[in-house]
Amino acid sequence: MKYLKSCLAVLLLLGASAAWGAPDRGQELFGVFLRNLAPEKAYFQLSSAPRENGYIPWGYLECVNADVRGMRIRSLKMDCFDAQVTPPAQWAGMEHPRVESMLACHAEATFTEDDVNDFLRRHVFGHEKEWQNVRVKMSDGRINATAYYRADLRLMRLKIRLDLSCRIVPRGTALWLDDIQLKVNRQDVSTGMVEKALQKIQPFIDMKKYNLPLYLSKVEFRNGQCSVHSRILPKPLPGGLRWDYAASQAEKSAAEKRASWNG
Repeated sequence: MKYLKSCLAVLLLLGASAAWGAPDRGQELFGVFLRNLAPEKAYFQLSSAPRENGYIPWGYLECVNADVRGMRIRSLKMDCFDAQVTPPAQWAGMEHPRVESMLACHAEATFTEDDVNDFLRRHVFGHEKEWQNVRVKMSDGRINATAYYRADLRLMRLKIRLDLSCRIVPRGTALWLDDIQLKVNRQDVSTGMVEKALQKIQPFIDMKKYNLPLYLSKVEFRNGQCSVHSRILPKPLPGGLRWDYAASQAEKSAAEKRASWNG
């Protein structure tokens, strides 16, 4: 009996050691989201750890102040059902696991006028010294932007006012700027002047990069805030596994420095 107890103790220790040394696939997958979205806070839920073949029955992600293609998203919520992704053994070195198939995916994102202003300054007009005082307002289902363009000609210097108005339109997995109206010095003109600047940000937001069957269906404006979501809203479920993240002060400072450098 004493010998049997000793054997059982050794087996339990070996089992515990194996568990401690086993990779946490849920944490690893959460790390992929953190690297790609760089949120200030986030939590991740799974009904169970990803299986060896990459099957995930259900997952839920919620982020605060995430970065999507250089634009800050104040709130981002996503869920997925019956997902088949790249097997965990192949995740090392990948930007993110490839989604091979997924039954359903739902999402909801919220951003503000300030977020759009910051994005336009840093990623659209910020690298051109000729653009000044870019401002955005969101109302009545439209984005209304005003900017001044300084043209230094050989004999004179001109300052031109541009007023741009457009709608955000969901198209499949992406959001596009549509119904563009442009005025120069308060006079209606062709949109050709601004289309070149907008080409590099069209579509405005796109989840196709992540190969998700996420179809955005509604855009709502309220008090300087825009909410974009699928027909069915994502929601967490009780139970399962959970991982939490909060950026340290050093990480927040580094993110602010990167933003200032990009601007």
